[in-house]
Amino acid sequence: MKKISALLTIVFVCQVLLAQKIESISLDDCYQNAIINYPNFKQTDLNNAIFELNIKNTSTNYYPTLNLNGQISWQSDVTKINIPAAAGFTAPEISKDWYKINFDVQQIIYDGGVTSGQKALQATERDISNQEVQIEIYQLKERVNHLYFNTLFINKNIEVLKVLVNNLEASILDAETAFANGVILKSEVDKLKVESIQVNQQITEKASDLIAIIGALNELTKLKIQSAGELEIPQLTIENYSFVNNRPEYLMLNKYQDKLSAAKNLSQSKRRPKFLAFGQAGYGRPGYDMLNDNFDDYYMIGARLNWNIWDWNKVKNEKQILDIQNEIVNSKKQSFDQSLRADLSQRIENISKYKKLLESDETILELQNNVVQTALSQFNNGVITSTTYLIELNKLSKAKLNLEAHKLQLVFAKYQYITAIGNL
Repeated sequence: MKKISALLTIVFVCQVLLAQKIESISLDDCYQNAIINYPNFKQTDLNNAIFELNIKNTSTNYYPTLNLNGQISWQSDVTKINIPAAAGFTAPEISKDWYKINFDVQQIIYDGGVTSGQKALQATERDISNQEVQIEIYQLKERVNHLYFNTLFINKNIEVLKVLVNNLEASILDAETAFANGVILKSEVDKLKVESIQVNQQITEKASDLIAIIGALNELTKLKIQSAGELEIPQLTIENYSFVNNRPEYLMLNKYQDKLSAAKNLSQSKRRPKFLAFGQAGYGRPGYDMLNDNFDDYYMIGARLNWNIWDWNKVKNEKQILDIQNEIVNSKKQSFDQSLRADLSQRIENISKYKKLLESDETILELQNNVVQTALSQFNNGVITSTTYLIELNKLSKAKLNLEAHKLQLVFAKYQYITAIGNL
């Protein structure tokens, strides 16, 4: 007996030391690693890089436009001055072949807000692209949630089944002794052995499922999780169940409305007057003096006003279209809120349900444990059959499983709630 106690002590110490070496992994660890290793996560940086390049291109609207233009032409007729020869003056003749090379400069002074409007629109497009990535990350977290909690649940299930196997093995030993003493029949012992084999089959099936789920979790997180024992059981407290909608899909609708607003401002800027300065320097024949048939240099500077005073209501119609699209988005947001409120009421009720179930699980477990102890004594004394004993033992196993399952389901229900409102 002393040797057995010493051996058990050594095994316990080894298990404790081994457990200390295993670093625990939290649900947040899985979230962070899944996000970091998500290939599309890099798209945010790419979107920002595209935005910066677009801004640089748009900013060139205020840079001077420089153009070098050249032209050689021959025309069938030119301007002539008919003066009678008696006047003693010979009118100059203009050649029909013309040559020009011009350097043109144009500088915007005021563009009516078009450039700033384009930048604002590009910023909203960048935000929408980045929000699409956030939606994917949200969906990724949901997958991690299910894999993580399924791992914990199956592992707890296996633990309870292993306890049941141990109880069955102990009962088999007692039953074989009772059979040897002629208290029970051999068939009663066989029934216990059949039940033990069936429970072990369940353990094998669930162990296989556990390996598959851990493999999927490792694929997403790259954490190389070896067993479910490395995972921490999350703890979550929800202080306030007031309605809030922080879902990334809902935030996407807000950003789309920002884009519509920016597009509306840009459309309005099309009707504003635009001022620019220009200059031209050139060399050719003829120059600005059309009566000089020699090659000459020339230049000109000035300012220009462009104002589309009537566009046949084109801008007005564009604004109406954008307003209608904004109303459509508002209706989508209202539908989203309505659907979410209905979903949250169910999730809150689930949380309340599991809390109530846990209150009675402990009592059921204690009472059923007493029943099993009594049934075991009766079975060993030949008062009841193995079938009756197995029924009570299975009830105890189910009570333990229900307790552990309800604990995990309560935590999972809370995580489903914060996932639903977008606070994951």
